[in-house]
Amino acid sequence: MKKPKKSKSARRYPLLDRLVVLRPRLSAFMLDWASWGYVAYGVMYLLNKYWYLRYVNFYGRLTLPAWAWPVVILATFELVMLSHASGQSIGLNLFGLKLLGPDYAPPTMRQRLHRYVALHLKLPFQPLVLFSDRPLGMLLHDGERAGCMFQVARIKDDLPPEKPGRWYLTYRGLCLAGLFGLTFWLGWKITAINLQMLVDRVSKSSHIWHDLFTPSFTYLTESVNERGHLYSITYYMMETIFMAFFATVTGAIVAFPISFLGARNIMGFNAVGWLIYSVMRTLFNALRSIESILMAVLFAVWVGFGNPFAGALALFLHTIAALGKLYSEQVEAVDPGPLEAIAATGARRWQVVIYGVIPQIIPSYLAFTLYRWDINIRMATVIALVGGGGIGTLLFYFKNEVGRLDDAWNQVGAVIVAIVIIVWILDYISARVREKIG
Repeated sequence: MKKPKKSKSARRYPLLDRLVVLRPRLSAFMLDWASWGYVAYGVMYLLNKYWYLRYVNFYGRLTLPAWAWPVVILATFELVMLSHASGQSIGLNLFGLKLLGPDYAPPTMRQRLHRYVALHLKLPFQPLVLFSDRPLGMLLHDGERAGCMFQVARIKDDLPPEKPGRWYLTYRGLCLAGLFGLTFWLGWKITAINLQMLVDRVSKSSHIWHDLFTPSFTYLTESVNERGHLYSITYYMMETIFMAFFATVTGAIVAFPISFLGARNIMGFNAVGWLIYSVMRTLFNALRSIESILMAVLFAVWVGFGNPFAGALALFLHTIAALGKLYSEQVEAVDPGPLEAIAATGARRWQVVIYGVIPQIIPSYLAFTLYRWDINIRMATVIALVGGGGIGTLLFYFKNEVGRLDDAWNQVGAVIVAIVIIVWILDYISARVREKIG
């Protein structure tokens, strides 16, 4: 192991520097702990499905007593300690960490055992490393006898050549395959997938499929009823297109300026900039996490059910969040060369943005905006379910008339065909425009 010089090892680094260097190790530990907790949950769920509900109590549920929860937490924690002491875990691989002995050699079994014991003995005192004079990135149990955890990216030039093994023979490959298999198994049981039922009940839905594939375009241009409560498919399709158009254009206009506030390379120069950057990214993520159909519920109560303005507002907010995030990431990916050249001439920050950033991002911005219009068209077809207006109003009207109208499913098929045609046309147009822009 290459020892740092005494003058450097005795140096007391700032607390923030030590936290930044140790963050990958802490993140890897928490990720592995969460993974083992997920495995524990999966085991409990499968025990319920395959043992408790079948052989013990069909109407009950296997639950852990109060004293068992600390046992499960400690058991998963111990598994993480063992995997990190041996240098084999998904978290370590994901964050580019590797356990090595002296001269970057693979640690021996004795070193791994020593590390496992030392990790337990020194665990309560690990926070003291933040205020010690140990080299950056080293915890109390790191040393020649137990090996050290290294960031592979920093020492890759000093590492001896190593023949890559087959992925399914590596610890990471086996763990990822196991987690994927457990997730697939849990998903199969939780979503109650039953292929036999799908086959047995196909006859009960055959008439629906027949009617959907024989659409009736009676109301393509005519009103649904004489009182004019509902309009034609053409009218609602135009309403949907313009809802999406309004939401996309106004959302892009708002997202364009605020995207610079959510870009790290524009705002990350001082504490205030970092604060604004964090607030904007949090706002983008918060708004994106709320589906437009949920926003439409609020706006439908606000401006009236069935009002297309409610759907347009819901799509507008979601568009701001989605485009704001895409725009800001595009700003972060610009070539820094022109920016540095413009800044070297003495230009101010806003001049660097106008003359160095914007010319690089305009083509991508236009492509993202057109793609978002395509998405809004499709989203606008379902927000009518909660009173947001658009073609979905007619779709759900005919669906609710099943049993009262003989051709209800045929009318539903006609609305679906209209939606598919419009989405296909707009997708083709936007694709060709994005191709020309690119």
